Amino acid sequence: MEEIHLVPAKKYRNIIENLFPYYVYDLAEYGKWPCTAEGRYSFNPALLDPHWSRDDHWPWLIYCGEELAGFCLLRRYPDNSERYDIDQFFVLRKFKGQGVGKRAFELAVSTMPGLWQTRVLVENSAALHFWRSAIDSLTNGHYQEQVMLDGDLPMHFIYYQVFPIQS
Repeated sequence: MEEIHLVPAKKYRNIIENLFPYYVYDLAEYGKWPCTAEGRYSFNPALLDPHWSRDDHWPWLIYCGEELAGFCLLRRYPDNSERYDIDQFFVLRKFKGQGVGKRAFELAVSTMPGLWQTRVLVENSAALHFWRSAIDSLTNGHYQEQVMLDGDLPMHFIYYQVFPIQS
């Protein structure tokens, strides 16, 4: 497999906006969202504004070698600014099951050691399996999980700590 690396995306909002309908499409299975009459999965681009206007939000592009593989949107969680949060995370289907997502996750959270959480829709069993495995590998099994409402959506909240990389 090619090297996985992240690129800060503050200058590349258009790329994330181009990828976002694919992300919405993947999630539509669980949210039961319809496509538009034009056959698109749309979203409100203003939802991404905090990642380009706030200092406590960090957008990243994921690359596998030289090829774009997805995005990762990190932030301080609004309900608890002590905790970092995986706001949105997306890997193109071409790269799924190859370790790209897991490696991108490890790289992303290692940029900010501290308390973290990952939220997963209760219905999204495939994502929950991925996140449990990735977080278990990163933390040697030291994480907690509970189901709570995030707004009006029941979500798995997975809590864990990321330590600085030892050189």
